[in-house]
Amino acid sequence: MAEQIDQLFTKILVPVDGSKFSLQAVKLATRLARHCDSSLLLLHAFDAAVVAQLEGISDKSHDEIRADMEKNVKGFLRDMSLEVSQWDIPFEVILREGTPHEVILEEAEKWGAEIIVMGKLGKRGVSRILLGSVAERVIEFTRLPVMLATA
Repeated sequence: MAEQIDQLFTKILVPVDGSKFSLQAVKLATRLARHCDSSLLLLHAFDAAVVAQLEGISDKSHDEIRADMEKNVKGFLRDMSLEVSQWDIPFEVILREGTPHEVILEEAEKWGAEIIVMGKLGKRGVSRILLGSVAERVIEFTRLPVMLATA
């Protein structure tokens, strides 16, 4: 039985957004990957809707806002990669643009993920209040098990 548990998840998808919840998800997924001898896919979905929201309340141009966001994204992806790279775990990092829950579901299918480990809340802006959290959407539309990390 222990051998079956060790091979339960070989591909773990970890959507990240730079929040404390996604950092906890990376830590949790790393522990799970070490136990199950799994590989990880760290995925960030760059949400163009957030850029549009910020444009409405900022003096910066669309390009300046996007450049600032990309700089922040690359910074936290680097930090999260460092968190994983200290262990001998194979992992990839992907940055894609689109609606976050749709990108997560598409990448999970494309990569053949067996579980999604993500933060319970993240950074999505005002639309989170209107549309619900990304985690809620992923849980609603996936057939995969989803493990939520709390801070």
